Amino acid sequence: MRETGFITAVIRAMENDQLDPYLVDRHAPLLSTPRSKAMAAEALAAGGTVGSVVVRGLFGDIALRDALAEGVTQVVCLAAGSDTRAWRLGLPSATLFFEIDLPGQLEAKETLLAPVRDQLSCRRLSLGQDLRRDTWAQELQAAGYAPGRPAVWIVEGLLPYLRSDQFTRLIRSVRKMSCRGSVLLIDAPHADYYRDPANAKFLAFMKSRGSAFQLGSEDFGGYLRRHGWQAEAYTLAQLRAGTCAWVPPPPARLCPPRDHHWVARARLA
Repeated sequence: MRETGFITAVIRAMENDQLDPYLVDRHAPLLSTPRSKAMAAEALAAGGTVGSVVVRGLFGDIALRDALAEGVTQVVCLAAGSDTRAWRLGLPSATLFFEIDLPGQLEAKETLLAPVRDQLSCRRLSLGQDLRRDTWAQELQAAGYAPGRPAVWIVEGLLPYLRSDQFTRLIRSVRKMSCRGSVLLIDAPHADYYRDPANAKFLAFMKSRGSAFQLGSEDFGGYLRRHGWQAEAYTLAQLRAGTCAWVPPPPARLCPPRDHHWVARARLA
């Protein structure tokens, strides 16, 4: 198990404990192991931020619920890690929720979430696959995914760790396996994240841990549109300013100037 994958759960648990949380995730504390708490504390001490994790969480929750209300019944969560949506959102029983991550990661999550097993209202299937290889798409279809039906794709917290060619290959695979009515929920660092001197210490820390951030985007919405999606993309600063009508503006504490980050919702029409 890679407990580094549960650092984001620690961050969501911290937000859940706020007096007025922007994102409520009562399941995150179950994934906050002593080791992942220690790792999160070390990352935050090195200059890591929490806003992108928390904001993309609520952004994705709202967009996912909207898509399911429109009749989508398939969800694919790539690099699912500590995602708890299948348990905490009370999804319709007709929803088929696929989670894909490295072998061992999802089994560890299932063990930690055993106390809330009865809150899993949808049908969930987990696949241990490396998304840097092309076999995951075949395995997903073998597990019951239907490319001819609309799906919601969730890709959170993955892009910083991929090379540009790996990301492009992933996006092309998702596009190939999607039909009209499908939705892509995805986030990425803005290119400014790497240029901001305030982030130099954290970037060096991640590199020293073997998890170097690599990928950023000047125009994330434009990139997605060039790959066939109708996309709306927002920086945290734009969300804070109320640019997105369907997401509550996050509080200032979640949008520090140095957290240059994109969140996006894209559709196939």
